[in-house]
Amino acid sequence: MALRLPRIFRLTGNRWVLWPPAIALAVLLFVGGPGYRSPRSLSAAWDLGHLVAFSLWSYLLVTRNPLKDATPARQWGTILAFSFVAGAATEGIQWVSGGDASLDDFLRDACGGVLTLSWFAPSAHILPRWVRRTARGLAATLLLIACLPLAAALSDEAIARVQFPVLSDFETPFETSRWDGGARDTSFAFHGKASLRVDMDTSLYSGIALVHFPRDWKGYGTLNMEVLNPSSEEIDITCRIHDRQHEKGDQRYEDRFNKGFLLRPGWNDLRIDLGEVARAPVGRSMDLREIRVVGIFATGLTAPRTIYVDHVRLQ
Repeated sequence: MALRLPRIFRLTGNRWVLWPPAIALAVLLFVGGPGYRSPRSLSAAWDLGHLVAFSLWSYLLVTRNPLKDATPARQWGTILAFSFVAGAATEGIQWVSGGDASLDDFLRDACGGVLTLSWFAPSAHILPRWVRRTARGLAATLLLIACLPLAAALSDEAIARVQFPVLSDFETPFETSRWDGGARDTSFAFHGKASLRVDMDTSLYSGIALVHFPRDWKGYGTLNMEVLNPSSEEIDITCRIHDRQHEKGDQRYEDRFNKGFLLRPGWNDLRIDLGEVARAPVGRSMDLREIRVVGIFATGLTAPRTIYVDHVRLQ
């Protein structure tokens, strides 16, 4: 039985309609994209553009003469070589130009090539049945793996909306992706079964930042968190908070909230008055509807220290 391809992939004689999106995808690999504070789901979806781009480019290549009439082995060899070489080249260009080169993106590039070879290449329907099923099973598995970051991001973003005004309680597996730094740990917990372990080193500033969370804190009075100092010595830490406007400006120290805390041995209940946060920037009020980052860090430690953060919430 002949393979029936989706209509867009049966346009071999009119491939020109696929060239505009192919060119657009080539540009978007190097220009634009989500920022550091963008939703995780948007970043994960953007990363899948590598897979879409290489699948489309591979299709345009494999449906051209002489490759269109080549043997399955030659089609596979050519497209895989193209995916590996072009994928390595794009990541190299991004690295040289100051962007973020990524092994994950390189693997998504290869996945795009395999997807086209397994389903849409002219030779796909003449492969022996067991080979075709194996190839498509491999392609489906790679596609599933490539989509896992997006599924995880969407899942945790939905959980975060349900949990709010709890910002992070570390009871679900993907919550640590809301933070820059730290690792989920079940050794200590103030609330539930887990907390965030924060290993701080002797660099000038060492700590963590909450960067993905519901932004609108209007109507709440305090930001509360429980912080464990497991050692017998006190630790000085600082909590900083800033809003969207701070990021648009010069990001001056006096344009954000900064407050020091002394962590005594054991659990410490830290409470931050959001009224004080709103009044912190000099010459303006912080917009509590657009909070962007909550940072917790130590300054100039003389030796590495570890703390545990749990039950971060608004009240």
